[in-house]
Formats: sequence, structure tokens, C-alpha cells
Amino acid sequence: DAAVAGGFADPERAAVIGGSHGGFLTGHLMGQHSERFRCAGLRNPVLNIALMVGVTDIPDWCYVEAYGTQEGRKRFSAEPSAEDLAKFRAVSPIAHIAGVRGPMLFLLGAKDRRVPLDDGWRYLEALRSRGVHARVLVFPEDTHALDKPQTEFEQWLNLAWWLKQHMH
Repeated sequence: DAAVAGGFADPERAAVIGGSHGGFLTGHLMGQHSERFRCAGLRNPVLNIALMVGVTDIPDWCYVEAYGTQEGRKRFSAEPSAEDLAKFRAVSPIAHIAGVRGPMLFLLGAKDRRVPLDDGWRYLEALRSRGVHARVLVFPEDTHALDKPQTEFEQWLNLAWWLKQHMH
């Protein structure tokens, strides 16, 4: 809103892009404020914390994200309760998937131990079942960082192409 009010952004041509936690926020924005963005790009995004908690290398983050720092640290357990799993889903972008309208591009690392590849695939399937245009690129040798030189080139090239396609 501040960028639009200051004349720095055109509200008719806004997109949102984020990676990891930024992808988590991008998923939330597209699900809760889809009308404000023409399209989105998400790099290894957290989309369903309930799915992530059992396989990630940072399960404590899942608790902190859902409950806040102090409460999350107190509640952290290798065995999430049913209450925890419900809370994780409720605070995840998947909880707002019905609100997504704009096209979304996913860039995923097949060897990501932080955010499981399956999280992106399940979200993508849910989008497609709702008729939302989505595309995914999986980088078979990349981890969470998506930082191999060829991957860096391909992901930014594809994001630029995606923006050109959807920002007309």
C-alpha cells in the first residue's frame, strides 16, 4: 500500500516473489489477498507446516512459527500432538488455498531437506484441482538454497519469463 501511495508501484501490475519463509509469506498473500497480485513466484516455499514437521531438518522452526518463539520452544516435541498438527495446518498457506486466483510458479530443489519436495507437489495438485494456473520447475541436484550456478541462471530466467507472461 505504501509503495502504491508513494507512486512507486502500479496496483494493476503487482507480483509477489519469495523463497523459503518468503515463499511461505507469498503463499499467504496469494491465498488471502489474491486480488492484489497478478502472479507469484515461490522458491522452495513452506506451504504446509503439518506436512513439513516430520521430515524437515528444522522441526523446531515449525513450532516457533505456529506458536511464537517462547511457546514454540516450550511445546517442541519429536512427536507433534493432534492439536499441534491442526495448528500447523491452520497457520500455513494451505489453509487459504481456496482464495488463490492468480498464476503461481514454483521452483523446487529435489534434494531439499528443509522443505520437503512433496509439500510443493501437494500444493500444486490442490491448485490445479481448483483450476488455478501453476507451473513447477524441479532442480534435481539442488537443496534448499537453489544456489548451483546453472540453477541460479535458470530460476531467474524462468521467473523473468513468468513475469513477462503474466504482467501484461
